Amino acid sequence: MTVLTIFRDIKSFVNKDGYDFERPDVTLQNFHPQLEIFFAIKGIFFNNHRSMKRFIWPALSAFMASAATGFELMFIWRAMTIKDYAMATESFVYLMILGSVYLVYYGVLSNRTTILTLLGKMSEDFRCICNLASYRKRFIDGQLLIWRLTMSWGIFVTVVAILYVLNTLLLLLYQYLFATLDEHYVRPLMFPVWLPHDDPYRTPNYEMIMIFQVALILVAMASFGLYVPLSLHLFMHYYKLLDMIMIAIDELFVGLDWSVVTLHVTDQRRVDVKTELRKRMGRIVRWHQSVFDSVEAITSIYGAMLVYQVMFSSVIICLLAYQIAIQMSEGKFNYLFVILFFGAVLQLWIPCCIGTLLQTKALALGERCFYSGWYDTPLSQLVRQDLLIFIMRTQVPVVIKFIGIPELELHTFSSIMSTAYSYFNMLRQYN
Repeated sequence: MTVLTIFRDIKSFVNKDGYDFERPDVTLQNFHPQLEIFFAIKGIFFNNHRSMKRFIWPALSAFMASAATGFELMFIWRAMTIKDYAMATESFVYLMILGSVYLVYYGVLSNRTTILTLLGKMSEDFRCICNLASYRKRFIDGQLLIWRLTMSWGIFVTVVAILYVLNTLLLLLYQYLFATLDEHYVRPLMFPVWLPHDDPYRTPNYEMIMIFQVALILVAMASFGLYVPLSLHLFMHYYKLLDMIMIAIDELFVGLDWSVVTLHVTDQRRVDVKTELRKRMGRIVRWHQSVFDSVEAITSIYGAMLVYQVMFSSVIICLLAYQIAIQMSEGKFNYLFVILFFGAVLQLWIPCCIGTLLQTKALALGERCFYSGWYDTPLSQLVRQDLLIFIMRTQVPVVIKFIGIPELELHTFSSIMSTAYSYFNMLRQYN
């Protein structure tokens, strides 16, 4: 199988080329099968909710993260003692990544009922919207975009993990094939290691540490690596639901006979039109309220992790940039740290960008409703009060906010990046 074939298969997978978008039974489960898989890894089972087996991987991950946290604290202390600031900053970055493991699992496992309810609402959205001809295509296009974004992040995280392992194995292979005894090479590890009163690079220490580090990469992928696409998916679903509300507003008076306004209030034709109008308006209001409730629910699930991101992203980004700068000043270029730096910036930008998109789109609903053509049709008399209440409701913004953090938007991202740059300059001056 050639590299070109692999890329073609990945592209086909990301674009869902094998999926029948016209099938009548499009559901959340068959369009986004990754959701149940990802949540199962996090300890949420959908077929057997109370199975104790769901705690196996979270417990194992927490245990390994705790052990690794203890080691990283020891490495930081050792690095500061010998004034090896490159090792200290690298170990601190990994310590911050390990801290996210506990928060991600805590948020998911402590909100199991909320997650199941939320996914039930999303499944209901699929069943309802896919049966509405005028909404279906735009909704499916939006879901395809969500699939592409989440799979792209998954591919990115997988590539980073593979590069960490592959880079170490290639260095090890080079030493076995080409290095001579007088070159005094030390067998490479993925992360810096130090042991008191022992050599971590001797057998069997080296082999055990290597296996442990590979396992830690899997833990990081299954926790923080899945947290980003899951939160992205959930927030983007309701961003796309706002698009459906836009369509519903545009079609509020479409296909209805405006002449019934002149009829008596008890006339059946007028009653039927008014009932249809109320049905359409009710759908708009239900979807709009669902966005508020669901965004609040998602924020409660990942609130602790969002606080952690906002508090420590500036430090992590600063230290990664500092590590890259130190190595470049020594004539080295660590591409893994450059990729990790890009990932650190991206994981912060994603929720901030979605927060801005949600807020902008939600506020635009009021303007769309005002210019929906109600002034051109007498039918507006039948729902005038409903329109007025809805427009007033749209003035309340949809925001991603949790206790202890500001509203997540692009301004928040800009502020954190500015803080990271200030920390970076301070470290460089101290150095």
